[in-house]
Amino acid sequence: MTTLPNYKHFDGIHYETGSVHNALAYQGVKMPHTRSAPSEALLLGLSGGITFGYFSFAYKGFDPHVALLTRNTFNPFDTMLNRLGAVQNLKQTTDSAKAEKNLLDALESGQPALVWANRMEMKYSTYDGSLGPDMYEMIPVVVYGLDKGFVHIADQSREALKVPIKDFTRARGRVKKEKYRMMTITVPAFDKLAQNVDASIRASIKSFFTSPIKGYASNFGFAAYQRWADVLFNDKDKQSWNKIFPTGRKMFAGLTSSFERIELFGTGGHASRLMFADFLDEASAILNRPALRDASRNFRAVAPAWEALCLALLPDSIAPFKEARQLLIQKRDTFAEKGAGASTEIKKIHARLEKIRASMEKKFPLVGEKEIAFKENLRDRILQVYDLEHKAVTALDQAMK
Repeated sequence: MTTLPNYKHFDGIHYETGSVHNALAYQGVKMPHTRSAPSEALLLGLSGGITFGYFSFAYKGFDPHVALLTRNTFNPFDTMLNRLGAVQNLKQTTDSAKAEKNLLDALESGQPALVWANRMEMKYSTYDGSLGPDMYEMIPVVVYGLDKGFVHIADQSREALKVPIKDFTRARGRVKKEKYRMMTITVPAFDKLAQNVDASIRASIKSFFTSPIKGYASNFGFAAYQRWADVLFNDKDKQSWNKIFPTGRKMFAGLTSSFERIELFGTGGHASRLMFADFLDEASAILNRPALRDASRNFRAVAPAWEALCLALLPDSIAPFKEARQLLIQKRDTFAEKGAGASTEIKKIHARLEKIRASMEKKFPLVGEKEIAFKENLRDRILQVYDLEHKAVTALDQAMK
């Protein structure tokens, strides 16, 4: 068994871009334009950048939820690595013993490994169980050690994490497609970096104007902002909030899940717009396009509108909504700071949030005219984001001409 010496890289925010950043930082990979490891902002850009999408889901026995897309979700991991110029050494097997040997071989060669595992099964998981015990999410985590029966992991916390090898092996085998999958990566050259950064920006711009899936034009890009604003009141739509998120616990679920997607879902806050602005600053240097710095400032200017939208979803003026927002932020920040040491605090947060959800069934603070006024303000905040993002994306498009 072995642990990589002096592994100190725990800076990742998103489970894909953050894990790749941490792995390459340990290996000493340095970008030509910064002389430092590829930033998570650069990796976000290379993965496809930002976008917008609106979906809602309702399953029997569970609270409904909103799924907002704030960044490219169509094969972003492979897209990121290919555009970075990374050489990928992928190992996958159906045998657990072979899987452990593959991992040990990587560590003994001096490389951290990207290993896919079901985050919901991890001892340190912050999953609240709201989507049931069978819920899974296979994500790549950085493994930098196997020692004394434990796997040592870097995964969205500034603290080192560890889980028993047997538990980790079970989590690795949860889903057939990613079963016992692991990868090591190296970046030998950056000769195509400029053209790939250029392609990444253009892909992000395109995502706001076109739908990647036929028949879902209203769910993606600029049309999705309009769709979200429309379904708040339009009862003719099958996804109307009055049908999917009616007054009470279900509406509360729609509001909290929207907030989480914008602020907490590995975005770094503000729907990843500030991170994307950082990417454009780097792209300006890589492509020698000073106009991209102006484009970057436009996206920074959108951030307050996203913040206002979050406050419209869970405003200070409604005590249980404010408390829920604060608890969700506390949960994210506590795990980032303490890792597994946050477990007790997070369990208390989950318990309190469930009490708030239950209270929404009996005493919902928005009824009649109050609900209408609340939704009108929410719609206005959505459309404000739309207006500012349309200007920012249009200006970015001009900067690339």
